[in-house]
Amino acid sequence: MEQPFTHSIDLSRVTHRRGQSPDLEPKRQRAWDRMDDREQRYVVSVYNKPITDWDLPFAELGSAYERVLYVLVTTDRALSADQIAYLLIARHYRNADITSIRKQLAIGVRQTHLRLVGHDRYGSTEDADEKIRQIEQQWRAKRNAARVARVIRAAHDAGIDAPDLSLEPEPVAEKSSDAPDDASLEERSPGLTGEFEGDGEDSHQVDG
Repeated sequence: MEQPFTHSIDLSRVTHRRGQSPDLEPKRQRAWDRMDDREQRYVVSVYNKPITDWDLPFAELGSAYERVLYVLVTTDRALSADQIAYLLIARHYRNADITSIRKQLAIGVRQTHLRLVGHDRYGSTEDADEKIRQIEQQWRAKRNAARVARVIRAAHDAGIDAPDLSLEPEPVAEKSSDAPDDASLEERSPGLTGEFEGDGEDSHQVDG
């Protein structure tokens, strides 16, 4: 007999912070229940894969559209609207409205940032990578300018006329991953294989 699928994702102990959605665990559970077993297994595998090659904090994204692009770009996987909603809650602690997500996905296809992969599965394009990279560059420039301003202020307070303004890159903590490094086509774009049966179009919110 097949063992029931289990995971360790639980947001009940996450401390609410500004910019995050409250009552995360009930919302995560409702988002989880919207998916079938195969979708659940797949989204957990995506959740367990660390975000690499991107330093941009999620909090720097300014719109729902950018947040949807960010999920697809940083996971580098084809995902459904329900899976995106789940990752927004479980990984980024943000509320996810299915109607809004579907709207952003449609916009993304028109803007050539996204492509439809199979039935109700979307993947990012190089244009989406470039858009998120531009946001990341703007964030880095703003962060570096703030550092320079702090150094100059501290130097002036200490009576130093020519402070050292060299900017060393901040160390990035390494993350472990249980997911394989080389993903097959089916893993990257499950919609191509018809792995999941799509849900009917709806306008329900995940958070009820």
